[in-house]
Amino acid sequence: MTASDLLDSVTLHNLVELDDGGYGLLAEMVDIFREDTPHRIQDILAASASADAEALSRAAHALKGGAGALGARALRFLAADLEALGLSAVPAADLPARLETCFQESLAALEAYLTELKRG
Repeated sequence: MTASDLLDSVTLHNLVELDDGGYGLLAEMVDIFREDTPHRIQDILAASASADAEALSRAAHALKGGAGALGARALRFLAADLEALGLSAVPAADLPARLETCFQESLAALEAYLTELKRG
């Protein structure tokens, strides 16, 4: 996927503007995303493995909110699909790879975006 597929440039721009054109807020949010998202993914996988549709919906909603606040568009859409469709969203065997790949690609794109901001 390309950066424009992965990231919402308007959200990222707004986060930079909230920081008066700086990147400190965005950098902090990326750090939280890096640390928090694997736990959210594990919550989704655990709910999927135990066929707990309510827990899956809650975990997917949390991931969707975090990804959306940071502008991780593709991960937000995947989480929204999981939240809406529940256990029927994707085959359980495919879910871990899809979530991890989308997370890693989103994180790499966010880090590249931050690197460009720092270069000025």
